[in-house]
Formats: sequence, structure tokens, C-alpha cells
Amino acid sequence: MKRFVSLSACLLILVFAAGTYAKKPMQTESNEDVGEDAISVKVDGMGTLKDDVAAARKIAISDGLRIAVEQARGVMVKSETEVKDFAEIRDEVLSNTKGFVRTYKILDEKQDGNIYKVTLEVEVMLTDPKAAAPVKMDEQKYGAKVPKIIDEIRSLFAKTNQLAESLRGRAKESAFNVEDIKRLHRRYVVVAQVLRSIEPPAGKQEKMNVLLNAVRLKMRATGIFGRAIAGKERPILLRRGFELNQKGNNMLQMLRSNE
Repeated sequence: MKRFVSLSACLLILVFAAGTYAKKPMQTESNEDVGEDAISVKVDGMGTLKDDVAAARKIAISDGLRIAVEQARGVMVKSETEVKDFAEIRDEVLSNTKGFVRTYKILDEKQDGNIYKVTLEVEVMLTDPKAAAPVKMDEQKYGAKVPKIIDEIRSLFAKTNQLAESLRGRAKESAFNVEDIKRLHRRYVVVAQVLRSIEPPAGKQEKMNVLLNAVRLKMRATGIFGRAIAGKERPILLRRGFELNQKGNNMLQMLRSNE
């Protein structure tokens, strides 16, 4: 009887483990919970197949990641901006940054003759806190540059508020499509990277942190609105997006009242 009970328990454990394993994705190189402050790019990588297929696959992945970083940097530097004076600050700061891969996912892979090919979806950030030297600002430079950054932030916030109003159904018609939202999100990424890469003068770090947190909230809201428009869990996402958007507005309003 004891043997029967023990055998039954083992079978139950095996069934549970098999079910758990089946739920796990086969791809292990990526994490679905990617950061909202990263740029996503889709790229192809190739590796020459000699004797070792695994080695060719590794080379193909490395090739794809290198291309992804180059493409993401191009997107960042050329990102659309409505505040003309902000472009000068953006280029100055981003010239000091170094691209790196946060995570990636293999979408497709195959052997084609003596070439091994992979298609990757890569999340790339451009500021590595361990490698990028911050742009130091004294009081004079801070006073001249930061207002231009804030102008860009206000422009972005106004766009996201318009988007939120259209999703609430209060606007007569929506002027936003998925591509518009992606471009808006990329502009947020640029501003967040700029804010993170600046070392302000003494006593100004708290204000910079508040600005960055507000931008991150609005950036996340914009990304959520984009997913909602794509039809994924729309009601739940919209509620979360509206909440984050309002928090970002409140944070910027708090800064204004303290000026």
C-alpha cells in the first residue's frame, strides 16, 4: 500500500512538472517584460557555416545584435523633434552614449546552404550607466539648456494628452495611428536618455529626477496606448494608460508650482 501511494505521488509530481514545463516558452534568450525606455528593432543576422552549426548560429546572433545597435542609434539621433533647439542638446548628449542590448528574441532561424540566418527582435538602449560619461553642466549651461529640454517635454506631454482624449472618445476624430504613436514613443525615449545622461549642478538633481520620472510615466502611458490601439486587452490597458498619463501630468504640474 505504501509503495502504491509513493508511486501515485511521483506520478502526480511528474504530471505537474510536465504541465509547468509546457507553459514555459522555448526561447530563453529574451524577457517579455522589456523596458518601456528601449527601442525595439527587427534585424537579420548571418553566420558562415563551416563544421559547427552551433558556432555559425552564435555568429549569426552576434551579427544581428551588432546591426540592431547600429540601427537603434540611427533612430535615436534622427528621432523626430518638434522643438528645434532641443536637437542641439540631444546630439551633444547622445554623442557620449554607448549602445547596448537589453534583451532579444529569436523570431526565426534557418540554414541556407553554408549560411546560417536568424531574425531577431532586439530591445536596445543607448545609455549604459557603467560605460557612458555624463554631460556635466554648470549653473550657466544648466540655465540655458534645461528650459529647451522642458519645452520638448511639454510638447510631448501635450501630444500624449491629445492621444488620451481621443481614446476616451472626447475628441471628434483621432489623428493618431500606430506609427504616430511609435514615433511619439521614440521621442520620449530620446528625452529620457538625455535626462539620464546629464549631471546637473549641485542642488538641481532632485528637479532632474522629477522630470525623468514624469517622462517615464508618460512614456509608459504612450506605449500602453499603442498596445491598446493594436487591440490587446484594450479596456484594461486604457485604464492603466490613463492613470500613468495623469500621474505624469501631476508631476510636471508640481514642478511648475515649485518654480
